[in-house]
Amino acid sequence: MFLRARRQRTRHLLLSFVLTTIPFQIAIPLLTPTYQTIAGTFTAKLFFTIPLLASLLMLAREQNTRIFYLAREERWVTAVLLLLLVSFCNPNNYALWATGAFAWLFITCVVFARLVAANLNPTEILAGFYESFVVLCGLQAILAVCFPLLGLTSVTTLFQVGGAEWSTRNGSRPGAVGVFVHPGNLALFTMMASGFFLACYLTGQHRKLSLGLLLLNAMTIVLTYSRTSYLTVVLVLVAIYYIYHNAHKPLLSLKTLLRVVLPTTLVVGWLVFLSPLSSNFLASDAQEMFQARLDHWLIGLSIFQRAPLLGVGLNTHLEYVAHDAALSRLIHNDFLTTNPIHDIHIVVLAEAGLVGAGLWLLFLGHSIYRAKANVAAGNNVVFSLTHIGVVLCFTFYGITDWSPLSHSIFPLFLLLTFFAYKYSLAPQALARLASVGPPALVTDSLSTLATSTL
Repeated sequence: MFLRARRQRTRHLLLSFVLTTIPFQIAIPLLTPTYQTIAGTFTAKLFFTIPLLASLLMLAREQNTRIFYLAREERWVTAVLLLLLVSFCNPNNYALWATGAFAWLFITCVVFARLVAANLNPTEILAGFYESFVVLCGLQAILAVCFPLLGLTSVTTLFQVGGAEWSTRNGSRPGAVGVFVHPGNLALFTMMASGFFLACYLTGQHRKLSLGLLLLNAMTIVLTYSRTSYLTVVLVLVAIYYIYHNAHKPLLSLKTLLRVVLPTTLVVGWLVFLSPLSSNFLASDAQEMFQARLDHWLIGLSIFQRAPLLGVGLNTHLEYVAHDAALSRLIHNDFLTTNPIHDIHIVVLAEAGLVGAGLWLLFLGHSIYRAKANVAAGNNVVFSLTHIGVVLCFTFYGITDWSPLSHSIFPLFLLLTFFAYKYSLAPQALARLASVGPPALVTDSLSTLATSTL
């Protein structure tokens, strides 16, 4: 009995370990294209990753190993698989290996998530995320203090080869990188984790520790000197807090405008123009970076004009630029034409066309709508609030950077999305449950999927 109880308390550790390793990008190349190719945001290589290793272990050890099925809450998975199929058949796709690399990453993460959901309950899954994020955020904060605060540049190359170069943004301005290769990746991860800890704090999960980690993450974000993250984290945390306390109210209303949008706008204005951090926005290389984004948008929209309906294939836009002499001449800057477009929405538009961009916007909007409905019903609150934060991070931070579509971030996005959808109910189902009885009855009906507690 003791051993059984102990196993119940430690079943989440494999999940926690896998989550912790994702930012380190621990992987072994399995297949590399033999032809010359420009790597997409996910490269063109197939990797043997820690999630894949964990999946193989679970397939060998666990009883429930069902991974092939269709489910209503995973229609977003089906949509991505269909887009991949279209990309493989797309005549504009000059880098099938690159599309295959994205397909491999996506399927690996989905299989791992399905195995976890089949063998762990929501409480154990939440514990796995919590413990992983505690370790990662603590480590990131320590490394952020070492550099740039203490100037110990040696820590920037402890985990990533390119950390030393990108920690100073090619000499323009320093910023913490943590275990990542670029300050932007660290900032984005820390914002996602901050949304998770705020959700835990609001729902009473380790309130003191969660609040402490929120403050620690605030320090880390400041030390990244990432301008977009300063603005995004304010929007994300305000949105999570407001939705938690006003989930039953409509988001688009005059009261919301007066109570939330205007104060948030004032805070953002103070941050940009009057705060001690304003020099990051008004000085340094801000103008140069803004021009670089405009040039990247021009490249992306030019690709879209050439293939407006279906795009040029997932994870392939750089290869398409290399094959189009006119596009290469459009921007006389090798860095801009050989690095991913710094706007994930433009990347989706260029690589998946109007069809993919429409599905992407539908996914973003529906995710917030579905999560808000579940928060209002008291169901799956932590993952729902976290998913709202993650979606907003990708929506706003993704306008100026491609780090959301990187090996160190995207798997975490997929896993958080999977469990947010897995344990939530569609708004229509919640409405039907609400019609059969008082709110207390609805809450009881949802207790099996419940608001997870640690």
